[in-house]
Amino acid sequence: MNAPDILSWFPSWFAMGGYGLYVWGSLGMCIAVVVAEVRALRARHRALLQEMAADEAPAHALRQPVLTRQEAT
Repeated sequence: MNAPDILSWFPSWFAMGGYGLYVWGSLGMCIAVVVAEVRALRARHRALLQEMAADEAPAHALRQPVLTRQEAT
């Protein structure tokens, strides 16, 4: 099959027998949903990792220093 043959059947294949807009629109929406889901999962994973890191922080790092009367004056 040479290049002119490929170029001759490609537009008809792309049109999908008149249902090309429906087929390609559906495919595009599916891809968009999958991409959105992957992004949402990555964001949730990142948030969970940050939450776990905050929970594992040493207790002394979370405490505020307490000033005694001598240090305050």
